[in-house]
Amino acid sequence: MSHSNHTREAACTLCSKTFPRRNMLANAAVRSQVAEHIAHSYPERWTETGRICRAGPTRERLHHVPDRLTEEKGTLYGVEEEVAKKAGMHLTIARDIDAQFQAATTFGQRAADTVARVGGSWAFVLSFLVLLVVWMAINTFALRNTAFDPYPYILLNLVLSCLAALQAPIIMMSQNRSSERDRVESTHDYETDLKAEIEIASLHDKVDHLLHAQWERMVELQEMQMELLTELTRRPR
Repeated sequence: MSHSNHTREAACTLCSKTFPRRNMLANAAVRSQVAEHIAHSYPERWTETGRICRAGPTRERLHHVPDRLTEEKGTLYGVEEEVAKKAGMHLTIARDIDAQFQAATTFGQRAADTVARVGGSWAFVLSFLVLLVVWMAINTFALRNTAFDPYPYILLNLVLSCLAALQAPIIMMSQNRSSERDRVESTHDYETDLKAEIEIASLHDKVDHLLHAQWERMVELQEMQMELLTELTRRPR
């Protein structure tokens, strides 16, 4: 039985430490892409007939994710490197964009948003239309001889020109901030999609590991049963 216990242990291909076979994974069972990465990183150690500890594929997968993204995209930018790092560390990247922007807004930005929101509403259009009608009615009918802005309403034109000159840049400020928010949200969506893709690939690896581990466990149990049956048949009746 001592020989049997010894055969149920094996040395890891990468770390050279000895582990029970049930806690290890056959090198042939490692996903092909990760296996190619390990073989490229450790050409003198990796063999298809060896075994690897369970921490080995997980550790190497963290290095494999950025390398795989580099092969697919050519060059990784800061966003992609950060996503790959967080995916390897199993960190979340989802965040509340609205809360982030609200926390960083200044008084001028909030004022610009308010002006754009009010100036782009039907309430403002209708109220301003009523103001124009009242202005022209007062200067045309109510104050015929003492009108402060008689026809052709030069003062009204000046007020409208000043209002348009001030309102246009304020609305553009609000639109620029909205465009910046859209860019940040688009980047965040890309980060989330990229991390989801990486996590799905990682789940495929984990499912493969579980299936192979269960298969090897069944083989090990069968070997134990065969050893017990052999021992029983050798005993005298």
